Amino acid sequence: MIMRKNKYEEFFHDDPWALIKAPCYPRGRRLYLSDERFWVSINSDGKILFFVLGGEGSSIKGLENLAGIEVKLEVYSGDKYRLCCTLTDSEDRDIRDKFSIVSKDVAYHCSQFHGEVLFIKVQERIKSWGNFLKPTQAGLLHSELVGFWGEFYTVSEILMGWIPAPDLVRFWVGPDGKKQDITLNSLAIEVKTSVSGDPRTINISSLEQLDSVTPSLYLLHIIANPSDQDHGVSLRMLFLNCIRVLSQDASAKTLFLHKVSGLYGRATDAQLDECFSVASLSLYDVKEGFPMLTSSEVGNGIAGAQYQIYTSAINQFDVTSDFEEIIKNG
Repeated sequence: MIMRKNKYEEFFHDDPWALIKAPCYPRGRRLYLSDERFWVSINSDGKILFFVLGGEGSSIKGLENLAGIEVKLEVYSGDKYRLCCTLTDSEDRDIRDKFSIVSKDVAYHCSQFHGEVLFIKVQERIKSWGNFLKPTQAGLLHSELVGFWGEFYTVSEILMGWIPAPDLVRFWVGPDGKKQDITLNSLAIEVKTSVSGDPRTINISSLEQLDSVTPSLYLLHIIANPSDQDHGVSLRMLFLNCIRVLSQDASAKTLFLHKVSGLYGRATDAQLDECFSVASLSLYDVKEGFPMLTSSEVGNGIAGAQYQIYTSAINQFDVTSDFEEIIKNG
């Protein structure tokens, strides 16, 4: 299927610096065609940068300790300020491509803001891309790795076959810290993944996980086993598959990269290549009578809770055979 060029792509050049042939900062070229406050340039050291023009900014400080880029506030006319973000390693093609993605996303996401709020939001957005620009690869906890793999597998290997990929990226809200992992129009799915654990129970880690925010809520339980590359899939495989599917939609691809970078950028190479295969998959309809604890059902003095559900107690709620129909009608 050939995807039409969308609004996001119409407002940006593939390489915003392509037409800048020599250092010219503080002059530059427009980054975002619909907002004259966002610009790109090259400084006297040959480093690429983007800058944002604003008004008051005397109380704003530039970001510190952000690997790969330098962010600082400068006065450019009277009491008017600009926020300048410079890529410190402009020779690395991969980093430069990432910086291009980030600069466009910052302009697109932050154009709605004005005054000092603009600079605050720009810096927040830049910081949120930190693990994408320079992955720390500090390592994920095993529970984080398993949970992330389960969500990723559900999106890439199951739902992407039933839902247009650009829409699915927006529906996948787990990486954003929402109550449930995937929220469609009228239903939500909470994905719980177990690896080499007790298949008789499902671990629920908070009172909010089964607290429905949509008319229908489903619990997807995946039991996975460690595997090899011939029989399983890894985070890296899932990532590359999503990038391939989203390659013709710059807006959706950028949103996807932003969503996954926090966890994906923390994973070590070994974790990115660790393969799992699905041993079993069950979908449960979380409706009246389903055994659970929610924030609305416990006393005000309860700050939080973790608990386990016996799978034998929820067999009557199993709707796995209707999975595809449920999603397509959701």
